[in-house]
Amino acid sequence: MIKTTEVSARSAHRAVQAVTGVPALLRCAAMVLAALLVGTLAHAGYPEKPVRIVVPFAAGAGADVASRFMAGKLAQRWGQGTVVDNQVGANSIIGAQQVARAPADGYTLLVPNDTTLAANPALYAKLPYDPLKDFAPIALIGETPFVLVASPRLHVRSVKELVDAARASPGEINFSTSGVGSAQHLPMEILMSSAGIRMLHVPYKGAAEAATAVVGDQVQVMFAGVSAVLPFLRSGRLVPLAVGTSRRLAVLPQVPTMSESGFPGFRYGAWLGFVAPAATPAAIVDKINSDIGEMLRQPEVREKLLAMGFLPAEPAGPEVFRKHIEDELARYGKFIRAAGIEPSR
Repeated sequence: MIKTTEVSARSAHRAVQAVTGVPALLRCAAMVLAALLVGTLAHAGYPEKPVRIVVPFAAGAGADVASRFMAGKLAQRWGQGTVVDNQVGANSIIGAQQVARAPADGYTLLVPNDTTLAANPALYAKLPYDPLKDFAPIALIGETPFVLVASPRLHVRSVKELVDAARASPGEINFSTSGVGSAQHLPMEILMSSAGIRMLHVPYKGAAEAATAVVGDQVQVMFAGVSAVLPFLRSGRLVPLAVGTSRRLAVLPQVPTMSESGFPGFRYGAWLGFVAPAATPAAIVDKINSDIGEMLRQPEVREKLLAMGFLPAEPAGPEVFRKHIEDELARYGKFIRAAGIEPSR
């Protein structure tokens, strides 16, 4: 059987031969088009082997659940396996660094969140990757809304009651996160700064462990991804105080927003997307983007994501995702500085 690359090379050769004798400028243009033809045909069969999808979050976290769901859908669409690889540590830096240094062939992808690409540059003075230069944005897949939850034993049922309790006992109420500067840490810093209160930060290795600590009343409160704590909310083992979205959520219709709770303009949710190493061929990036877009248009996929407490994105091109990352870099840098969080050196 003739390989795709052999066919494309012959096609390119014929294209160059066909323009012999025409002006040099036209010959040059034809050769550029021939090169593009080679690249497009060479990647037409992608993927031809399993794709490794690096998820830089702990298994069981809301971001991990959504990532695995999308990876499974891609595997079905491609007819090739997808291997989800949880590379946890250093506020998602370990996984991101691995993908930034991986071969740019489309067979190693990263599912970063806002912490990975937007917050970490403001949190670390010596970040081992550049969020724009070291990655090729592929597609935004959606957002994990955050909810402020409390242990039932704290006996607070609203944000106001939490703020009043924290003011009455400065530094005595604990909150859990998956680490300094993590997706759980930043909204709590914003809340404390806005309300003029102080609570004690207790970091854990992952979001699932941090949520379990609140369920077990080892820690009293937490900002958590809705998808990660929804079972605990439904069973009454956690008390929802407010959601960080601009509107109430369909899965938690009785829970007010932070704006409704006395903090107008408060918005926080962790978005997720797919990126590849920076030099990944545009043909592969565009194919993955198109495949993800097709999946996000399917009603059953959107319904499943919504049931998980995940808000699916509207399909858009890679350039739209790049612009989103650029905007988020500016936004996170601004409120990290406003919260007084010093970059780690």
